[in-house]
Amino acid sequence: MNSAPAEKSLWRHADFVRYWSACAVDIAGSGVTAVALPLIAVVSLHASVWEVSLLSFAERLPPLLVALPAGALADRYPKRPLMTGATLVCGAAFVAVPLEDAAGWLSLELLYAVALVTSAAGLIGSTPRISYLPSLLPRERLLEANAKIGVVASLADSAGAQLGGAIVALLGAARAVYIDVASYLACALLLGSIRTPEPEPDRLVRKGSMRAEIADGIRFVLRHPTIRPLLMTGTAFTAVFAFLTTLWGVYLLRGLHYTAGTLGTLLSVAALGGVVGALAVHRLVDRYGPTRVMLTALAIIPFTELPLLLATPGLTGQVAIAAGLFVQLACSTMQGSTQRSIRQAVCTPGMQGRMLATGQWITYGTRPLAALLAGASGTWLGLWKTLALGTLALPFLVLFASSVRTLRHVPVVPPAPAPPHVEGEPA
Repeated sequence: MNSAPAEKSLWRHADFVRYWSACAVDIAGSGVTAVALPLIAVVSLHASVWEVSLLSFAERLPPLLVALPAGALADRYPKRPLMTGATLVCGAAFVAVPLEDAAGWLSLELLYAVALVTSAAGLIGSTPRISYLPSLLPRERLLEANAKIGVVASLADSAGAQLGGAIVALLGAARAVYIDVASYLACALLLGSIRTPEPEPDRLVRKGSMRAEIADGIRFVLRHPTIRPLLMTGTAFTAVFAFLTTLWGVYLLRGLHYTAGTLGTLLSVAALGGVVGALAVHRLVDRYGPTRVMLTALAIIPFTELPLLLATPGLTGQVAIAAGLFVQLACSTMQGSTQRSIRQAVCTPGMQGRMLATGQWITYGTRPLAALLAGASGTWLGLWKTLALGTLALPFLVLFASSVRTLRHVPVVPPAPAPPHVEGEPA
């Protein structure tokens, strides 16, 4: 492994810079699509609230279907070919949107299919990509590395959202998706240029069955005294966040009559909050400890929804919503980066992929259900009342009640390796 000593800047670690750059271009392109796809559905295809929730459901269903196999694959095979190949699949799927639009065949059914394919391929690629980081850097540099990735992710997300609004206005929503296609190609090239030798996959893992490997990963996560409560907290946060984000765009476009450019600007400003959170998290964790940082962030987040609920059409409302989303993304990034760094630090090397995938399966598995619940509630109760239901402090309560609240620092030494699965042992 090509380590980065504590006294050496990560910006002088060439392969980390390539990894960091790949994340940046990927997220920037996805930021364009995050603006374009809802506009295609709502404006071009005149989708109803329920149909928009189905698009969100299609984007969020794959973790339930492929997360666990993706984790087993990431631990069984070299990670770089998996993440580069999946990136190319995403680009190939997204190119269908502007091509079908040019042919006059664009439909909601096509958007659902593209959302399913790209979400599944993206998960198969992101699982080895995230679990690859601990083999690229020493564990004591993970929080710093995740913070730097968080900064560029938020900046790229902000730029992508702002760029998305401008490109949609200039070219139209469907043709704007070409930008995301180009970003996937650039991401694949950057990931493929990493030169740090990757550790060989555990031979014991490769000798077992896929089912046994998945079962080992689930047991490891559910029995781990630190990973399990963090996973429960992340699950609660993801469910609430998915519930809210399903209807944000519809409410802003139809309820408050915002334009595509305004929507892009709001998402861009919100993403800048993630930059602030990523820049601050390392210093805050060093000073106050990871638990205080996570609890404080989770306690603030519910209040950031109030501007959205109280705003009226016009500039004042836009500024208030932007400020609320800015703080929300800052807090979300701080607690997310801290949780991810702790989980990576305490997990044994041979379990990194399955630990991440099990967490995604459980945590992200709530998102399609939350999307459907939001769509049904938005149809029956109305958009405003449904958004009001989502302002809950559930993630804070879950973390506060767990044993992790006593954690004073981010661990840097992993626990003993998990025992391999023994054939014949019940899964």
